[in-house]
Amino acid sequence: MKVSIGKSQLSTATTRSQGAISERSLAQIGLRAEDGRLHVSVADRVLVIYCSMECTVHEDGESFVPARLFADVVRQLPDGPVILELTGSFLTITAGERGEFEMKLPRIDSKVWREPPSINSSNTAELPTEKLSYMIDQVQFCVAHESPRNYGAVGFLHKPEGNRMRLVGTDGYRLSFSEMESELPENFLDSGVCLSKRALNELQRMCGEGFETVKVSISEDKTTLLTEVPDYQIYVRLSAVKYPNYQGVLPKKKLTPISIPRPYFQSVTKRVLLASDKTRALQLCFSDSSLTLKSRTVGSSESQESIALSNYKDGDRELAINGKFLTDVFSTISSDEVTLNFHSEEDPIVLVPNSEPASCQSMHVLVPIRES
Repeated sequence: MKVSIGKSQLSTATTRSQGAISERSLAQIGLRAEDGRLHVSVADRVLVIYCSMECTVHEDGESFVPARLFADVVRQLPDGPVILELTGSFLTITAGERGEFEMKLPRIDSKVWREPPSINSSNTAELPTEKLSYMIDQVQFCVAHESPRNYGAVGFLHKPEGNRMRLVGTDGYRLSFSEMESELPENFLDSGVCLSKRALNELQRMCGEGFETVKVSISEDKTTLLTEVPDYQIYVRLSAVKYPNYQGVLPKKKLTPISIPRPYFQSVTKRVLLASDKTRALQLCFSDSSLTLKSRTVGSSESQESIALSNYKDGDRELAINGKFLTDVFSTISSDEVTLNFHSEEDPIVLVPNSEPASCQSMHVLVPIRES
């Protein structure tokens, strides 16, 4: 194998592959040169990523090398053309305008190139990347890499009704969902799928590639999800987690809506939380036309700040929430105005962005906490 390729193209390939380079001792990156293209493959126990790009192929062939080392080398390459060439038991990388850089990486002979599997499924949809990326952004902060609750480490992608597709994430103390309307096949996501945080990150990375749509397919046995754009595919082993009935957490009672300016409210929250202890408890004290935020560390510091509420006239009410969770929501929402909804001190509060992309709708639910 011998190919000539641009540094930027090789960098794109390694960037796309990062999500599957999770285990240093096990990860290998596969390189295959044929028909004027370089094909790249990386796999672990959850993700398989394939991508390809044009290059000058001097000699067909394939090789596997340590993935992390290869990615680190590509990141540090000097500007100029890059030559990848098999020389004995090594892959030699030559780079620079004058070929001044050279490095040999050990080949892994035990690996054999496997072609991307074919998923022939009617369970396929073309989804707009901008809206899909927005949905993931609104939810993934609620999804943990690891969680004592198995559902806390996955996002639930499903179709609640009609042509609406919804992504939900919760860790038991907060819940966020975001949905969009799109043309969907009748049976698409009929029972939903659970995606790990890594899978969500990789899908969002693909949405940032500049394509208008991404093709999403689910295998007939519902164990694999395939997302693809031209010359780039991600295969995801779907989680077997049975997602709980999150609908029961959503408030059913009539809520009191309060419109608040997000950037200002976020700044106030961060200031007041400077006095909080490790519980990050934040008191919200409502009175006619104003809201006072309070936090404290017992026997040490206290802080409070009041803001005007021109649209609240329901008398005095108090509730406590995790202030860190509130700032997480504010950091996720892009709308300058947010509607805060609540019913009583014991019921969850609901935050809804006042402006979102067309046909998108999001909701963030925070469970109150009891201060000792």
